[in-house]
Amino acid sequence: MKRVCIVRQKYYPEQRNLRRNAETLVKEGYEVDVICVGSKVQRKHEMMNGVNVHRVYFLYHRNNLVWYFFDYAAFFILASLKLAWLSIRKRYDVIEVCNVPDFLVFITLFPKLLGSRVIFNMFEKTEQLFVSSFEVSRKHIFTKFINLVTKISASYADSVIVTDVVVYKKVVESYGIRSKKVTVVLNVVDESVFNLEPDFVAGDGNHFQLVVVSSILKRYGIQTLIKAVSLLLKDIPEVKVDIVGDGEYRPRLEQMARDLGVEGYLNFTGYIPYEKVPLYIARANVCVAPMINDVGTPNKIFEYFALGKATVSSNLPGLTALFDNNYLLYFQPGNVEELAERILELYRSPDKRASLGYSAQAIYRKYRWPLMKQKYLGVYKQLLD
Repeated sequence: MKRVCIVRQKYYPEQRNLRRNAETLVKEGYEVDVICVGSKVQRKHEMMNGVNVHRVYFLYHRNNLVWYFFDYAAFFILASLKLAWLSIRKRYDVIEVCNVPDFLVFITLFPKLLGSRVIFNMFEKTEQLFVSSFEVSRKHIFTKFINLVTKISASYADSVIVTDVVVYKKVVESYGIRSKKVTVVLNVVDESVFNLEPDFVAGDGNHFQLVVVSSILKRYGIQTLIKAVSLLLKDIPEVKVDIVGDGEYRPRLEQMARDLGVEGYLNFTGYIPYEKVPLYIARANVCVAPMINDVGTPNKIFEYFALGKATVSSNLPGLTALFDNNYLLYFQPGNVEELAERILELYRSPDKRASLGYSAQAIYRKYRWPLMKQKYLGVYKQLLD
């Protein structure tokens, strides 16, 4: 049995894509360990659906740059010690490290000396995350340093996985990484949760239902949607918005809604278990993805498409490289008036909503997890061969 370890500074099993990947490997016959962060209410070690979960008890923060560095450094040290000890005991065949941070991949230095192959999973666009989180220029010295670290990390690994076609192009053309070393595995939905043939009817007949599924952070642009609602009320008085998710920016958005007088039209659900997210998407007339920054191809788009929903999204390179206007309607990031116009366009044309939803679900079938899974497993097979 081949031994695999996945390292990521996220919670398990809450981070759904991490869980999906780990359980996929188990089903293929791999022995899988996961090293991750944990909370005080979780066990330090437990077996979950065949996955050996090793939690490093460290809670990370989002307060400022100092906290980010402290969190990353602490996890790097603790995860390095854990991985070194497990590597002595088990001698992993493959170790997969997911960013952020990108330098986390270097916790594999000792296991690599023992013969382990290393996969660098560039799940996030680290440079863009830094720029959007701290509102700095791409020419900032720290931004350039982060870009250099990403390049070195990709060069160091034996194989690289990216979740965005734009990132693939950058890694190959700008970083000079061989194309055979880089694989695109889109972050599509977990179909054990998302039924592609939902038996739910959109809306309740009394409201025009909008839905956005997102962590509530400034960079995800929910503020643009809230402002757009204030413009839509004169034409769509029955509009309602489900904001599915939670995050540190929520108090600011709730205050914004009160200031604009639209709080009665919004429903902040708070944290929702992943298994219940499809229920909210399924009842939507239109789904919205209002991201401000291009931090990666958003999983929410695939969730909307999987359930055949007409979608309005920010015009981001990672999306336009995959989908044209036959599959969703675009607006410029942060442009309140344009977002309102796109939603109003779909409100006035039920036929266009239906057509977009049908086309979206049709093209989604080209990117389903059963297909992406084969590309993901192919990375492991190539390294082991």
